[in-house]
Amino acid sequence: MTRRHDGWWRWCRHSVASLDAWLMTAPRWSQYLALATTGIVMVCVSYAEVPRQYIDYSRSSLWRRVQQPATYGSDTIADMYEARVVLNDPRDMYTKAKVAQTPLEARTWSKEASAPYPPAVLLAQAALFALGDVIGIGFYGMNLGLASLFLSLSAWYFLQTRWYLFPVLYLNFSYIGHRFVYVQDGSYLVMLVVITIALLLARRQSHASHALVALAITMKVLPIYYIKYLPRLPRRIGGLFAAILLAGFVLPYVLLENYLYIYRFHSEVKGSWSTGAAAVAVAAAFTMLLWHAEARLHFDWEDRIGWSLVPLAILLGFQMNVARHLLIALLVPDKRGIRNIAAAVGLALHALFPSIALLGSVLPITTGLLVLALILSRPPVPTSS
Repeated sequence: MTRRHDGWWRWCRHSVASLDAWLMTAPRWSQYLALATTGIVMVCVSYAEVPRQYIDYSRSSLWRRVQQPATYGSDTIADMYEARVVLNDPRDMYTKAKVAQTPLEARTWSKEASAPYPPAVLLAQAALFALGDVIGIGFYGMNLGLASLFLSLSAWYFLQTRWYLFPVLYLNFSYIGHRFVYVQDGSYLVMLVVITIALLLARRQSHASHALVALAITMKVLPIYYIKYLPRLPRRIGGLFAAILLAGFVLPYVLLENYLYIYRFHSEVKGSWSTGAAAVAVAAAFTMLLWHAEARLHFDWEDRIGWSLVPLAILLGFQMNVARHLLIALLVPDKRGIRNIAAAVGLALHALFPSIALLGSVLPITTGLLVLALILSRPPVPTSS
């Protein structure tokens, strides 16, 4: 790097550090106000995403002009069917022979394509379905509550770290609101809540965080990179971690008929051989960079939990040419801000220039930002005791 370029990077780092320091000196009341305002914006942006099948706004004179989706989102429809299957007979969760689909469910998904997830997710969603039925808000309402819980836990974490990341990430809420309020991404929401609780526990230096990460792996596999840290764990915690993984992935093979179909199904729908090879190359290169950067940047357990989702998210995103997998992984709070800002910038470019920065281009943009940030970031300055 030339002296001129080096001076420019120093100026950029100094400017970012100065802005961060200034924002962190904001009075506490202004931080709460900013987060509350962000929450109001999120509601205003996403209330029209609530399906008419759940709440019909046209029955109110104030809301009748709101254009709503007629039915539940595709993920909600699939997850509701699978939840009924599990509640009827858990042993049928992968054969799906004992519960018929409704006409809407059959038009939306085949039985095989309906919620092909590991047992931990299916059992959690069945519990949500049953609880929602008991308290009267239904499965859709429970997923909406799950999204609210994840966002609330995130806000709490940001208030303990860098408060301004919450509005940076969520003031542009249209895409995320569509995913959480209409489509719902229920299986991801379950995993996000578990991983965020693990993050909060890691902040308190609780070993329970490792068990929750293992549970999150059995739900969506996304934090699989975390297995790398197994040798660092105390023997008892490491044994529990391994036991959770075995129970989540191996035990179902013994107990549940047709369990392996979910892995065959996903391998058949993830693009061509060439896109798969390219995705593996990109994900492998990023994983090597992350492996090197985490030592240089002195990652702690909070960093490790958040970054553990990214390598597989990049692989899935490029293999399927779908930005969603990476964007959802980047919603997990990051006290350094790298992951959250990358997601915010990618979504902002798409919102500002939709005809140029197409949603598909958000994937390479955010990946590139993550790479640059890992290369250019410096380790935190140790504080004097």
